[in-house]
Amino acid sequence: MSHSFAKDIVPLFTDGDVRCMSGAGVHLRQFDYMADPRGDAVYTDYANARHVLARLKGIETPRMPPGNAGWSDSQIALFESWMAGWLP
Repeated sequence: MSHSFAKDIVPLFTDGDVRCMSGAGVHLRQFDYMADPRGDAVYTDYANARHVLARLKGIETPRMPPGNAGWSDSQIALFESWMAGWLP
């Protein structure tokens, strides 16, 4: 099943999440940023989305969302499903 970034993913990020992470150069509500296919030293492709997922899972810090208990398993599964819809 294909998920829409605007309809399914953007609403998962609170205004506080967006403010906090934008200070670190992470643009949670910008599709072009999240779906950028470029890699980095950690991930060979789609590094921005992969880092966000790692922060949501608590694998990387700062953990997302900041100051909260974290996303539910179903919210993380939705984000992963959205990524799987366009990852090679």
